[in-house]
Amino acid sequence: ASPPPPQFRARGRRLMSIAPVASPVLATLRVAASTRESPSPARRVAPARSRVFERVVVRSRAVPSDTTSASVMSADVPSLRLVYFDVMAKGMQVTMVAHHSGLSWEGKPEGFAWRDGTKAMKPRAPFGQLPLLFVGGDDTAPVAQTTAIAAVIGKLAGTDGAENTNDFAMSSMLVAEAEDIYAALQKGQPTLYAKIGSGVKTEQTHQELWTKSLPHHLGCLEKLCDVDGRFTSTGVTSGEMFLWGVLHQVALLAKAFAFDGRPKLAAYYERIAAMERTVEVLEGKSPAGSMAQYFVAGPIH
Repeated sequence: ASPPPPQFRARGRRLMSIAPVASPVLATLRVAASTRESPSPARRVAPARSRVFERVVVRSRAVPSDTTSASVMSADVPSLRLVYFDVMAKGMQVTMVAHHSGLSWEGKPEGFAWRDGTKAMKPRAPFGQLPLLFVGGDDTAPVAQTTAIAAVIGKLAGTDGAENTNDFAMSSMLVAEAEDIYAALQKGQPTLYAKIGSGVKTEQTHQELWTKSLPHHLGCLEKLCDVDGRFTSTGVTSGEMFLWGVLHQVALLAKAFAFDGRPKLAAYYERIAAMERTVEVLEGKSPAGSMAQYFVAGPIH
């Protein structure tokens, strides 16, 4: 048979030149791919404002939560501003991620308003809701949605576990799980602004929250957590901080219910709670300021 035309011979050489690069990548991908509780707490009237007071084990470089690495303090990291209301709700999770990141960040600007005024945020919110994260200046297009905000901060700070595939996967899983728990709370638990009988919040959904949904989620987390209260090799990934922001809101309602019989999950909660930066968040000393308890233990009268 006659040899192929020159243009096909050239294409063949190009494909062969790509093969040595593609093969290790494919190999890496293949390796990565292989690798009933107490009834609901007593329903009681809560004050309108409440005081704001593991199965992956791959040890890699630790990133202490209360110290910063040289890379985190790099001048190349853009400015950050995190904007949310003065309640925990969706703000606690991203505040924990930001304050434990080691990055310099700011809270809502002076004169902050939601609907009206020159600093109104609603017109700038891509989905008409908070929180928002401004990266590189207040005149930039903001990042919306809590999961996206956590991902951006984690990437900038290097706290997303990206250096270790297992850590990155677990951190991402915890963010998703935290969102599921939050959604369950929104469906069945009264808040500062919505009592039982408002919307989907019924006696039935409230009972299901405490007898089915929360026990299931908390039980799954107990199985994933290590005996020392870590989900990842560092124990301080953005996902672990994000999850803590939701579990703290469950603990404010019924701490014993959340952690009795779940020693590993309890160790995780107490370990993060004792960190200096967590204390600052709870005491209102972070750039976010004070945040009121959003979910309450009974209907509001």
